[in-house]
Amino acid sequence: MTLGLLLSGASGTVGQALIDVVAVDPDYTIVGTATSERFFEPDLDADVVVDFSHPRLLERSLDYALRHRIPLVTGTTGLDGLLSERLAEAARSIPICHAANFSVGVNLLLRLAAQAARLLGEDYDIEIAEIHHRRKIDAPSGTALALGRAVAAARGLSAGDSLIHDRTRHRIPRSRQEIGMGVLRGGDVAGEHTVYFLGDGERVELSHRATDRQIFARGALLAASRVIDRGPGMVDFSELVLGEV
Repeated sequence: MTLGLLLSGASGTVGQALIDVVAVDPDYTIVGTATSERFFEPDLDADVVVDFSHPRLLERSLDYALRHRIPLVTGTTGLDGLLSERLAEAARSIPICHAANFSVGVNLLLRLAAQAARLLGEDYDIEIAEIHHRRKIDAPSGTALALGRAVAAARGLSAGDSLIHDRTRHRIPRSRQEIGMGVLRGGDVAGEHTVYFLGDGERVELSHRATDRQIFARGALLAASRVIDRGPGMVDFSELVLGEV
């Protein structure tokens, strides 16, 4: 069976990668696209909405998925609390897979970083650094924030209190509870994330480097093919591709 996709964010970098991947994969077809300038036709026959856009367009795509009772797969980041709550509420009616990153490797990194944080303990300070292309708007990236939340939870810390984005205003030594977040922007970098565990006399680095945005497209297609078999609820991408912990 060919899976019919509605692609929201078709003009973006991941949207373009999805178009390229689907063009050579007979298991998928794009039946409609949406951008900031032009939205989906009212009643397209599709199996799933795939969204890699921005929060305002995601809101419209979510409404469309709800109205037609079809699943939503979204990698849009930079959501505020209200939109996150709307996704959770909508998941009572349809399956929704929302992930900061649809790379299988990044989702493995999330698990490994949390495990390292638990095993190494407070003797190792944690810092997270990420690099993306010059056009990326949100900072830190959604993936960096997900890594921060994962290692904070593994240490029994509140991400809201422990993630530090600016050290320029407070000239004091770092505490053991801090998790520093570093951001670089430039060039055409698809995405790099490194979690540093810094001890006395040694450090451990866990890194992921994306060299082709098609990895995100392939991950999103994998999610779309599997989420259609799920009932209503929030579906964890990591569990979809790596299994339960």
